[in-house]
Amino acid sequence: MQDKFLKGILGLVFIFNIIIINLFPPPIEIFVFIGYLIFGIGAFFYIFTTAVFFRKGTDQIIANGIYGIIRHPLFLGVILMYFSHILLSQNWIVLISTIIAIISCYLLILSEEQQNIEKFGEDYKKYMLKTPRINFIIGIVRMIQRKRKNAKNARHGEE
Repeated sequence: MQDKFLKGILGLVFIFNIIIINLFPPPIEIFVFIGYLIFGIGAFFYIFTTAVFFRKGTDQIIANGIYGIIRHPLFLGVILMYFSHILLSQNWIVLISTIIAIISCYLLILSEEQQNIEKFGEDYKKYMLKTPRINFIIGIVRMIQRKRKNAKNARHGEE
């Protein structure tokens, strides 16, 4: 029930932000450009993740590809799209509504993680330890470290 409520908030905030963005033109154009860029990156994460769900399903832990970097790329995409609204509107009302949306996203992430722990058990807990929630930069650093470690182990195994 809480998840439906939070998703409803996300939908309402999205519509509200779009209305405000269109009613009040932003004063600083470079922020608008950066906002569209961030929105595009967020949309890419969202669409790409949705495609992965359709291809692989949700009956197993997906721990490779984008999911080998972060656990919640779909929510990262949503958060980026909402964050872009701040730059697209440059309006304090949108800032407040976006904060509400991002908090709702974070609560949905926590709820989804609890559901995944219940569904996948210890395997998901191990996945949580090696893959960050939504921090893409830390995820890339950890992925590079894992690849280096695996390459080093493979070299030592050949000797």
